[in-house]
Amino acid sequence: MDFPSIIEDLYKQIADLKDRIAYLEQENKILKKENARLRQENDRLKERLGINSTNSSLPPSRDLYRAKKTRPRSGRKPGHKLQGYQLKTPDEIVRVYSGTCACGHKIDVGSTYQIHQKMEIPPIKAYVTEYHLYHGVCKSCGDRHTAELPEGVSPDLLGDHAKAIISALSGFYHNSKRDVQQILHDIFHMPISLGLVSTTEKRVSHKLLPSYEELCQQMEDSPYLHIDETGHKCKGERGWGWMFTNRSMSVLKLTSSRGKKVLQSLLPEYEGQVISDRYGVYRHFENEKRQICWSHLKRDFERFAHSRTEALAAYGRTLEQIGHEVFVLEKAFKIQAIDHLLFMRRIRKVKKRMIYALKGILRVPDCPHAHRVAQNLLNSFEMMWRFVDNREIEPTNNLAERQIRKYVVYRKKSLFTWSQRGNEFIERILSLFLTCRLQNQNSFLRLSNLVTTPA
Repeated sequence: MDFPSIIEDLYKQIADLKDRIAYLEQENKILKKENARLRQENDRLKERLGINSTNSSLPPSRDLYRAKKTRPRSGRKPGHKLQGYQLKTPDEIVRVYSGTCACGHKIDVGSTYQIHQKMEIPPIKAYVTEYHLYHGVCKSCGDRHTAELPEGVSPDLLGDHAKAIISALSGFYHNSKRDVQQILHDIFHMPISLGLVSTTEKRVSHKLLPSYEELCQQMEDSPYLHIDETGHKCKGERGWGWMFTNRSMSVLKLTSSRGKKVLQSLLPEYEGQVISDRYGVYRHFENEKRQICWSHLKRDFERFAHSRTEALAAYGRTLEQIGHEVFVLEKAFKIQAIDHLLFMRRIRKVKKRMIYALKGILRVPDCPHAHRVAQNLLNSFEMMWRFVDNREIEPTNNLAERQIRKYVVYRKKSLFTWSQRGNEFIERILSLFLTCRLQNQNSFLRLSNLVTTPA
């Protein structure tokens, strides 16, 4: 046997195996790194899959899966509380007497009686007034003259009440122009053209301008404002609807921008407090005048709590408990279940726990998005607690979100607007409606009074 050649072959095989092992080790490192990257991406995608309207700014309509409500039962029986019918002032009284008894004798009618009311809407027919404008000739100079309409009578076809009905059906109750035309034809027996519906909106919008400008002035003078924005389109181009509201008035403004220039033009030197989310354009207002919405903070906390990173989820659950405690304390103080001293003492403890949790999130590795959110919350920390010292403002921006929902419903049913005139009509009619609702006024009666008032 040729031992030298055998040994040489073995050395060669060993060298090949070493090269192979080195190659496999290098490949293993690459695959481990790729596997770690894919795991992180998988966790990130699973977290994104868990994003919904309860833990982010997504609207409920964007939810892929509707989670079951986990709110505990209140213990109340289902259904509405029985109110009972309240007797109305009758327009007509019909007295009904019994005839004869079953035994055949006449009944002696007493002074007592039982009331039964029946409500009915009489058939509706348009009331048409015809004005005959006579022609004449001056006996002295021979000039021809035609009589003019009486004062207060406009030269268009519809009266003020009809204009108010059309505008309410279109603006308040979200009917399309064709629906309004059909309602007037079928129920009011008043056939009009589709163009007259649009023209009526224009005329009513012009009448509402002074009232809308008054609301804008009240907005600028308000000691506090809730502000929110949502998407809008005009002529198919993307825009934004802004809601400015407090407990007594609301102003809707439709613009082409979501930028700071909108606030600079509408509220250039606003001195009151602003309740909003953490959207960047609200930095137009000084930090000392801003209250960040706790409902939005609660969504961020829930998103932390649903993380697949256990350490981050633990801090998120702590923040959820803190958020719940803040709402409980605020409500207890509002209904005077606790005094001011206890309220302030508990709030101070809550602040310390919250700072500890947010700083703890910054120490959790491989969570860049959570780090950005936590750092943003720490930078905005003082803006979370304005409601503690100023009891006039609320800790949430729910008022603005409730008010802007009226426009969101209109947007879904009417497919936005298609002219600047349409923008102006919706701004003014919905601002009037929302303000009347906040003030417990009859919005249609208010609209009728404004339309009747000379422009």
